[in-house]
Amino acid sequence: MVTGKSNPQIQVFFQDFFRAFIEEVKQAKNALKKDSPSCFFIQRDGHLNSNDYVELHPLPGEELSSGVPKHMIRFLSAFAIKILSSSNGLLLCRNQTELFIINPSTNSFLNVPLPDHLQQQVINIVPDFDMTMERDSDDMKVILFDKEGWGSNFDCHVYSQKEGSWSKKEKRFSGGSRDLKFDNPVICNGAIHFVSVCFNYLAKGSTDFKPYIKSYDMANGNDNKLIRIPKEARRGSHDNSCDMSIFKWSQSQSMCLVRLRKRVFTVWILTNYESCGWRRILKVKVRGMGLMEQNPVITGFTILNGDLVFATEKKVYSYGLIPTSEKYMVLTEICEHGCDYRFARFVPYSDTLRPCGICAKSLR
Repeated sequence: MVTGKSNPQIQVFFQDFFRAFIEEVKQAKNALKKDSPSCFFIQRDGHLNSNDYVELHPLPGEELSSGVPKHMIRFLSAFAIKILSSSNGLLLCRNQTELFIINPSTNSFLNVPLPDHLQQQVINIVPDFDMTMERDSDDMKVILFDKEGWGSNFDCHVYSQKEGSWSKKEKRFSGGSRDLKFDNPVICNGAIHFVSVCFNYLAKGSTDFKPYIKSYDMANGNDNKLIRIPKEARRGSHDNSCDMSIFKWSQSQSMCLVRLRKRVFTVWILTNYESCGWRRILKVKVRGMGLMEQNPVITGFTILNGDLVFATEKKVYSYGLIPTSEKYMVLTEICEHGCDYRFARFVPYSDTLRPCGICAKSLR
């Protein structure tokens, strides 16, 4: 019998239903546009090997956010796939013979043709190279820097997913006398940046004796920008225990520099791009973080969502860098990993529903 009075149970049911519906709509929208990493891949760094090891782990507080099927992780490991870069939910990957873009959340992939000069170098075996991937307003681009023979000048090749072809920039990129870390670029101020290695193989007094950061403007090919690293970072930089890398600092749309030397982490934020102004935000001994491992060996590190994330031979930890966060200067154990003593490479990832592009195929 229907009366004029509403049933409280029915009211609660519809309230819960619409609340859940609205939440699903929000999650669907976020799945299409979220950019901050919710998890990370960790992989043994180095050359491609058969059955190489790939793991995916969520960041603290994001344990329910990853929608990557387990069989995709097995696929990445079983077929000796190296993850080169991650952008907006897509992975740029390569194996011994191919280059492709994968969305592991949707089980889809898109083959990317190799530039002609790489196809001509060898048959059936892709030479060792690093690439990065970046998305602008309406296109996904793959960027490759390489050189032929000796010298410090590099050709810049750009693949446009929209156009489906490679093009070479007119102006070459001058990397200086030091080797650059092409596997860890940072795009900032419309330019792509690389930090040099620290090794002491140049004569003291030479122009590039101290480590540095070089940039290449993707729009006009202007590579005249050399960013000096902080004086403190340069001191002792030739020590065999010293390692430096740059990362995107999303809190201010800038970049940060992380140095590890003698089990001491130091982190600087680039505060003035034009004058190369830096501000130090952290200097701490690994033991001073509260790490309980005996004689820990740091095998890799990165910056994710304002946290310093690093690996020892057994585990992965995070250490908060943002003063306003409840995680500030708090050490958190994230997970164990299987990279063992080998150098561990982190690839930030946020699972989305972004398509790989036209003609993408399914991996199912």
